[in-house]
Amino acid sequence: MLELLTCAFPYAAYSQVDSLSRSVNVQASETESKTPVHSLYAGAGSGSNMIYLGSSISQNHPFYSASVIYGFRNSIFASVSTTHITAVNPFNAFYSLSLNYSHTFNSWFDISSDIAGYKAPQSLQETLFSNFLFINITAGIDWKLLYTKVSLGGLISENTQGYLQVRNSRYFETPAFFKGKCQISFDPNINMLFGELIKINSVTGITKYNNPAPFRHLKKNPNGTTVSYTSKFGLMDFEFSFPVTFSYSNISFVAEPDYILPAHTNSDYPAPKGFSFFLNIYLKII
Repeated sequence: MLELLTCAFPYAAYSQVDSLSRSVNVQASETESKTPVHSLYAGAGSGSNMIYLGSSISQNHPFYSASVIYGFRNSIFASVSTTHITAVNPFNAFYSLSLNYSHTFNSWFDISSDIAGYKAPQSLQETLFSNFLFINITAGIDWKLLYTKVSLGGLISENTQGYLQVRNSRYFETPAFFKGKCQISFDPNINMLFGELIKINSVTGITKYNNPAPFRHLKKNPNGTTVSYTSKFGLMDFEFSFPVTFSYSNISFVAEPDYILPAHTNSDYPAPKGFSFFLNIYLKII
């Protein structure tokens, strides 16, 4: 899932979705029209399983992460993060660097782009993933009742491939309370992920599954059979999530239950399926 990037930097300011800098500072006066030039956040998070682009980057184990995010004029965000995966050594399973830019043209259209790099220790590159880079461009359209994001992404690694994501959401929030210091927001959404699908041709028939690169390498002979591979671009999975953000002063707590329904099955390369849960905390320092 593309939303793994939110572990590294806050939500960008889209038409229907407020930025983190607003949600963690709801007490700010509406008369403050100037956007702060610089902002700095510290973040920490955990989850039951880290899903990224149709694969489990944490190998179905829970994870914990910490990040530092720098923002410039609430439109450019740069971050660095480190992640620990339970039952995995060394303690820091991988690091990531991210850069995001967003721009809102009007009340119904916005764009954003981001680039993120992920690096794992050499000892984990066979079991977790090879180092990779992901570049993404997104257009957002606010239909008032729904907010649609269409994202085109490219993964650069040992096996380069492209992805398409279509996300429909409906953001809403409560009025501020506790003397204007608190607010709760909701962003239920449905996401469809498209990418490279592999047809595995064997004596037992043809099965589709998403290419696990860069997370795992293709097996030459799954289950001892002789196989050959062909590929095509198609639907990989559906994702249903319900992020809830509680903001108090300069702190935001984000809880997100998530359900993934894969569009393919394969016993040799099982796709993530079912429920997972994420919890993130952001503190605005400046």
